[in-house]
Amino acid sequence: MVKKLSTWQLALISSGGMLGAGWLFSPFYGYQMAGVGVLCSWVITALITLIIGLSFAEVCSALPMAGGIYRLMGITHPRSVATLFLIIGWLSYVVYLPLEAQAVIQYLGFWLPSLIVDDGTAVELSWRGIGLAMLIILGMTGFNTLVITKVAKANTVISLWKIAIPIGVALIVIASRGQWPTLTGAANFANFSAENVLLAVTSSGLAFAFSGFQNGLLLANQVAHPGRAIPHSLFWPIGIGLVLYALLSLSFLSTLDGDQPALMNAAAPLLGLLSLLGLNVLFTLLFVDAVLAPLGTTNVYVAVTARVLYGIGRFLAPNSVLTRLNRHQVPVAALWINGAVGMLFLFPFPTWKALVNFLSSIVVFAYLAGPVSLWVLRRHAVPVTRRFSLKWPYATALLGFICCTWLIYWSGLANLGYLWLTVSLVLLGYALMQGGVATIKRDGYLFAYMGALWFVSWLRDESRIAFPLDNLLVGIIGAGFCHVFVRHSLDSVTLRRNIEGAQRELAGFES
Repeated sequence: MVKKLSTWQLALISSGGMLGAGWLFSPFYGYQMAGVGVLCSWVITALITLIIGLSFAEVCSALPMAGGIYRLMGITHPRSVATLFLIIGWLSYVVYLPLEAQAVIQYLGFWLPSLIVDDGTAVELSWRGIGLAMLIILGMTGFNTLVITKVAKANTVISLWKIAIPIGVALIVIASRGQWPTLTGAANFANFSAENVLLAVTSSGLAFAFSGFQNGLLLANQVAHPGRAIPHSLFWPIGIGLVLYALLSLSFLSTLDGDQPALMNAAAPLLGLLSLLGLNVLFTLLFVDAVLAPLGTTNVYVAVTARVLYGIGRFLAPNSVLTRLNRHQVPVAALWINGAVGMLFLFPFPTWKALVNFLSSIVVFAYLAGPVSLWVLRRHAVPVTRRFSLKWPYATALLGFICCTWLIYWSGLANLGYLWLTVSLVLLGYALMQGGVATIKRDGYLFAYMGALWFVSWLRDESRIAFPLDNLLVGIIGAGFCHVFVRHSLDSVTLRRNIEGAQRELAGFES
């Protein structure tokens, strides 16, 4: 019998994924973008994450498959669309590995300058830094070849540390140096606007900071009591993350009065803040956590990403090396493939900010799978046992799809272009290898969806449409395309046949 994770372990896996590099950088970038409005940005991000997460929670509790929600698109939609979401979902997870390793090296570079190259405008990893980042990825990959319960026990200790230290440091900074006049001063309202509040959600990495909510759901097939564990793995991490990130943002808002050039170009914003405030006694504590937190998150994402790639193997090549498990029920080949691909991203994206900008739009596009799968499974009344059931599933799915669409739009014109290109390349590649022209025609709505968002973003960039009319238009586009995505799902007979196959897979795993 395969050992199961507890509710507590699953919740901490999600919490651990939400408290990696994001807390080291996102509160500061959000402060730069929106000033005091960053507090509103955190609340909006938490609410959007909760709405999207509820869709994930029901479908993952009904079919807790390895590979999670991205596998479910293989049940509800044609093979070409399922392949698209599997590849984008896997790619979004692979990029987390080098991203967290980069955060560790960048903070180490605060005291070990040979690991970074700082030209005054940007901080990149040096060749030594890239080499050390590669060693971190290799080390975490090797550790995860152990049984998942050992990984989870190690993650429990690390996650508790990661929650306590940032909150403690933020409270000390606010209590010892924070001032109400500084918080309400003109400097904090200089960039405050409704548009900046929304743009900060994606462009400053706030949505990225909350993206770890998926981790517990993607491991839902390895939890002892899914009905209880899955909602806890969603609600607790989002609540903890909101409190922690808001306190860290308050640390900047209540202590900085205007621009601080030394901090604006700092490789490590929080360490720079402590230096400016003369709180050097907290240096060592924060430095250790700044290294430990991303390492713990890397550990979580290595485990989860392997199961995403394992899910791709079960869908595209059931008898391939990707689906082979070791004696601990760990997909070893998938682990090492992910590690190798992750290391490649260190070369074209040597800065944390550059890599997180590339990552954000891909992550939120993959979120679309949650609301769509929820609607389709409910619409066709497929025979599944829902261990967590929503009271208003269609409203949740529609609102979740619209929220995803807003997140994608807020990533900006350039990222929308990159994402549109990625979606096009995957679908065209599939059509060339398997589907032909018929596949391109059938899946044309995916091209149209990305094209519509890019066009609205271009209109806003050219000042041909004003805020908030652009966001209202994007919301309407999201509502319309939600129905289009659902309408292009498979018929009821094929859905039921796919459900039966998934249930046989789950029964085999549990035995």
